[in-house]
Amino acid sequence: MISVELQPDQRPEQWDDHVCVYEAVFEPFTLQFARAAMASLELLSGRAVLDVAAGCGGAAIAMREAGLQVTAIDASAGMVERIRARAAERGLAIQVQVMDGQALQFDAATFDAALSVLGIILLPNAACGLAEMRRVVRPGGRVAVVTWTQPHKYELAAELRAAIQSIWPEQPPAPLPAQLRYREEADFRALFTAAGLGDPAIATATAHLEVPSARWLAQRIGFAPGMAAMMAGLGAREPAVIERLIDNLETRLGRGPISLAGVAFIGTARVL
Repeated sequence: MISVELQPDQRPEQWDDHVCVYEAVFEPFTLQFARAAMASLELLSGRAVLDVAAGCGGAAIAMREAGLQVTAIDASAGMVERIRARAAERGLAIQVQVMDGQALQFDAATFDAALSVLGIILLPNAACGLAEMRRVVRPGGRVAVVTWTQPHKYELAAELRAAIQSIWPEQPPAPLPAQLRYREEADFRALFTAAGLGDPAIATATAHLEVPSARWLAQRIGFAPGMAAMMAGLGAREPAVIERLIDNLETRLGRGPISLAGVAFIGTARVL
């Protein structure tokens, strides 16, 4: 058997150290995609929905506030603890468990729907994770998945690449991030097929990362394990890259609040 080394974002324990900064920086951005995915499920109040790789719980909280019965799972204990705390702060009843998305500990046909926002696409075996989502959803229910697409339109990554290139032009090429495996529509459709689902309806959505300033964002650029590892890999160049990123963003967008776009696919399929 060939062993594939997992990337930092694919290691649940590494997310434990990024809970608060991810919630502050990135969750408001991804929640825009989550709301579009939630709408695609077409669920009535009171229905039971599973959120797989739920992160800090933004989507789970939004679904519970919309009247749905929500179960949220994540392989990161830190993320699960944060979801519980946020739900308690709001007086919301959300079932939360630490769980591997590739081996869901639920009986078949338990839920009316399931979704995963930029979550199962990180699993070592994403098709297995999506097949598990299909298994635990009742026939006639829907499964929705959000994945990145059009990486050239992901402005934060483009700005960071430009800053790195200007400081370290000879930087060796990095492997393709796991979360970009399904950036092409044909590959995304193939994921649903491999999971035993029918041909999905695929929509393209644009969201905006809105932050107080370029400097605020740059100071929190390690909001996820992969980003933190990439910045650490710059070594002594890191401070210069951060300053160049700030300069570039402020030159283009100003010193006040800034907005950076990103694009994702939302795939939705019905369980037969």
